[in-house]
Amino acid sequence: MITFKKADEKKVSKIAQKFASLLYKGSVVLLFGDLGSGKTTFTRHLVAALDGNPRQVGSPTFTIVNEYNAKIKVYHIDLFRIEEEEVMELPIEEYLESDGICVIEWPEKLGMYTPNDFFKVKLEFLDELHRNLEIFAQGEDCARSLKNRGEFFAEIQET
Repeated sequence: MITFKKADEKKVSKIAQKFASLLYKGSVVLLFGDLGSGKTTFTRHLVAALDGNPRQVGSPTFTIVNEYNAKIKVYHIDLFRIEEEEVMELPIEEYLESDGICVIEWPEKLGMYTPNDFFKVKLEFLDELHRNLEIFAQGEDCARSLKNRGEFFAEIQET
């Protein structure tokens, strides 16, 4: 686990940029955090780091899925308005098994569709300008990608 305390938006941008370099085709990123914790903002910076257009990134609360063209296509999925039993009605498996990167807000609702291999980013609202972030890896591929990356993020942790 890698932890960042009291990150402002500039620092969140740097974290997302470094984090993007760990991702590969088929990566799944599960975003945890309360309303207003910065999940969509993190996604905006992640898309920018993947050479996508950050201006296109918006909360998919009503559309459920937004797709962004980048070096690797990004599927931004928001399950906030979906009940867990409704997830099976979505083409969620197609997104999870695609060559794109799936970024999922409110992943608690995935239930049986939760993959075995994923990155978990937990965002905690501190105040209007600051967030705490934690990055975990679950599963063999993601753990291998994140392993020994503490020094990779060290310069950000120190600022």
